[in-house]
Amino acid sequence: MPARIASARELARRGDLQAAIRELERLASEIPDPAPAIFEMGNLTKAAGLYDQAEAAYRKVLETHPGSIEAATNLANVLTAKGQTDTAIAILRNVQSVVSGNPIVDISMADALFAADRISEALSAYEGLARRYPDYPPVHANRGEALARLGRHRDAIEALDVAARLDPGNPDIVRNRGFSRLALGDFEAGFTDYEARLDPRLAQAAVRLMLDAPRWDGRYPLDGPLLVVAEQGLGDEIRFASAVPLLIARGLDVIMECDPRLVELFSESLPGAQVVAFDRRRDGQRPVFDYASLGDRIPVPPAAWIEAGSLPHLMRLPAGTPMTETGYLAPDAVRTALMRARLKAEAADRPLIGFCWGSGASQGARQRYYPALAAWLPLLSGCDAVFVDLQYTDSVDERTALERLTGVEIIGTDGVDKRNDLSAAACLAGAVDAFVGVSSSVTAMAAAVGTLTVEVTPERTWVPLIGRRDAWLGPIVAAFPDTPGDWEQAMRRALEGLRAGLLGAG
Repeated sequence: MPARIASARELARRGDLQAAIRELERLASEIPDPAPAIFEMGNLTKAAGLYDQAEAAYRKVLETHPGSIEAATNLANVLTAKGQTDTAIAILRNVQSVVSGNPIVDISMADALFAADRISEALSAYEGLARRYPDYPPVHANRGEALARLGRHRDAIEALDVAARLDPGNPDIVRNRGFSRLALGDFEAGFTDYEARLDPRLAQAAVRLMLDAPRWDGRYPLDGPLLVVAEQGLGDEIRFASAVPLLIARGLDVIMECDPRLVELFSESLPGAQVVAFDRRRDGQRPVFDYASLGDRIPVPPAAWIEAGSLPHLMRLPAGTPMTETGYLAPDAVRTALMRARLKAEAADRPLIGFCWGSGASQGARQRYYPALAAWLPLLSGCDAVFVDLQYTDSVDERTALERLTGVEIIGTDGVDKRNDLSAAACLAGAVDAFVGVSSSVTAMAAAVGTLTVEVTPERTWVPLIGRRDAWLGPIVAAFPDTPGDWEQAMRRALEGLRAGLLGAG
C-alpha cells in the first residue's frame, strides 16, 4: 500500500492529478480499510486547491475514524482555505480539548486566526509557538508571514531567515522572504528569492511539457530565439511583459507566449517579437503548459526559454527607473480616439477617470484587497471628474449603488467585452485621462497603455516600487496606508495621487 500511495503522489507531482486520484480510488476499493487511500486523496486535492473534494475526503475518513486527529486537523485547514474560518476554529478547539501541545494542531489554529484576519492574535499565537518549538520551521515561517501582513517586513525577514536555516530550500519560506525583500526595495536579493516560486513542490508551480530547449541563464547573444513563457494570471502577464522591449533592445530575437486574448494586442505592441498563444490547462491550482505544437507555429525553434517573471532577476532590472516609464502597449489609435470622443460627449469639460473597484478573483485570501463600496466615497466625491466603469465583471448593480451612495456619475461601458476583447479594453484604458482602482488586470492594463494610474491597496504589497512608482509599470502610483487595512488613509493618498498627476493640485 505505501508504494501505491507513493506512486499516486508522483503522478500528482508530474501534473496528472486525475490519474493519481484514480489510482487511490482503485486502492481504496481493494483494501479492507480504505481510509488511508481516501486520506491521501484529501491530501492531494487539498494541495491542488480542490478544496471541495478534499473536504469530502476528510469527512469520509472521519465517518469511520471519528477520532482521527490528522483528518480533523486537515479538514479544518481546508475549511480555513475556503474562508469558513469560524467552523475551522471550532473544530480545532475541539481537537485541542482532546490533544494538547500538538504543534501541527496549534499552528493550524494560528493559521485559522490569520485567515480570519485576526492578525495580531495569530502573531501572538505564533510567537508563543516559537518559544515552545524553537526548532520547528513552520512556526517561524508563519510568524514571518504574520509580521509581513502587519507591514513589519524587516522583522518578517528575520523570522523567515530562521525558518530557512531550519528548513533549507523550502520554497514557501524563500518566496515569502523574497516578497518582504522586494517590499523593502532590495531588488537583487528579492528577485533571487522570488525564483523559488518555480519550485515544483509548490502547488501553483507550472509544469511545462515537451519544452526541449534549455532554460536561459541570462547570457547573450543566443543562437536562435528566446522563448519568454507565460506564468500566473492576466495582470501578471501584462506587468511582466514590460521587460520584453528591453530584451529586444539588447538584440535578442524574442518569441512571446501569452494568453490567447493578448495575442493581437501584444503583436501590435511588441514589434520585433513573435507572439504565440499558450496551450494551457489546469490541474487543480497547477498550470500545465504543453509545447507539443509549438514547432508548427514558429519558423525557428527557440534556443532557450525563460519565465517572464524571471526577466528582472536575469537582466538585473530595474536599474534605477521602472522597466517602462510611459507604458509599452499600443492600442489602436483610431479606435481609442472614437471611444474617447464618445466618453467626452458625456463628460463635457470634466476629466475622464477610469475606475475599477473589484475583480473576478476576489474570494478567499484576496478579499482584503477589495474595500466596501462606501470606502470609495471620499475619493469619488473629492474629484471634479466623470468616472468610467472599466470593470470586466458584471458591474451594473454595484455601479448603480455607487452612484446612489456618492452622487458621482459613472459612465458604463457594458457594450465592450472587456473580459475577452482585450484590444478593445486597452483602447478604453487609453481613452481616459487617468485611472484609479484596486489591484487587478484592469489596473495593469491602464498603466501598460501609458495612462496615469493610481493603484489602491490596503497594505504595502510585494510588488517592488521606485519611490511610489511600480518598478515594472512606471505609470502606476501606489496608494497604500501606513497601517494595513486603513482604507480611509489609502483613499486619501489615492486622491492626492490623482490630484497631483491629473488635476494639478497638491
